[in-house]
Amino acid sequence: MGSCGTGGCSGCGTKHDGPQAPEGDMIARGELDAAIPHEKQEYRPLLPRRAPPYKVHWNWEIMLPCNYRCSYCVVHNEAAQYLIQGVSEWRKVWERIFKLYGCCQVRFAGGEPTIYPHFIDLVGMILEMHTVDITTNLSFDVEEWIKKVPSQGIAISGSLHLEHQKPEDFLKKLLILRNKGNQLISASLVAYPTYLDRIDAIRAMFEKEQVLFKIIPFNGVYQGKRYPGAYTDDERILLGMQVQRSQDELGKTLNKQWQDYANAKPNDKNFMGMPCHMGEMYAKIYSDGTVRRCCHTGVDILGHITDPNLKLFEGPEPCTVMSCSCWKPMVAGKYEEKVHMLWQSANHPVYPEKAPNA
Repeated sequence: MGSCGTGGCSGCGTKHDGPQAPEGDMIARGELDAAIPHEKQEYRPLLPRRAPPYKVHWNWEIMLPCNYRCSYCVVHNEAAQYLIQGVSEWRKVWERIFKLYGCCQVRFAGGEPTIYPHFIDLVGMILEMHTVDITTNLSFDVEEWIKKVPSQGIAISGSLHLEHQKPEDFLKKLLILRNKGNQLISASLVAYPTYLDRIDAIRAMFEKEQVLFKIIPFNGVYQGKRYPGAYTDDERILLGMQVQRSQDELGKTLNKQWQDYANAKPNDKNFMGMPCHMGEMYAKIYSDGTVRRCCHTGVDILGHITDPNLKLFEGPEPCTVMSCSCWKPMVAGKYEEKVHMLWQSANHPVYPEKAPNA
């Protein structure tokens, strides 16, 4: 099961408007050249970036196919095409981005990103310059992973899917990774209606081992009802209690943010016209390589990840959607106080995060 790309939400079941494959397929439609806003503009890199989180975040939905078949998943798409390049070609892309923006955060999502061809080698290469966060179902060979992938500069966000894995087996894999040096590990579970009575025990199991545990509100249709709006008052109270019971302050903060997102009314997140750092501090890379300003359907297209002219905005630009679909927006002046907690990333061993005024 993959991620809607809003950050840490693998398996949320987010319902995307329209089919997945064409969403970013500008090449096939012959529209890509006209969509690049910075092609002929002079550009001066800003290092470090002026806005929090200061490090640019790239959310890379590298592929939509997945090796799991979760009944609640609306993300995976076996027919979706995805851009395949060798590691040497990807190196050119990420070296160029490094020259523009320094050490960035590259978050892999999907589908299941670890089944992408030569994925281990790809991650190892990117870790030379950038930090990495991988949202994964942990179906890969953990021992092989440990041998080939550096443990520094990387976070592993494990997405637990109870139709395929037992919680204790999943936890064991995370602990093996942590014991081998991967300190930034976490687990997430979709609060699917049939799982609600199991959440308390599973959360306690993971937190006993001091593993950050995220509870993701289900976003989709179950028995003809649209969630998260269809959660009953009792179910909302139950999920809120899980937030309060969390022994981890970061977990409590993240889960509270998720609950606020699930309970928000459309007008609560109408940022139309307000300056937003999406597109300046964040961009989403779709599986065909098209880069959009954020994860919302139909937002500004910045270009293609392989285009030598691809640039991010130099500052905040007005939001262009009526109802923000992100659980951690970047609206200027509204979310800066939360940004370091919500947009956390690993620290690179060679290129540490710079202070804002460095």
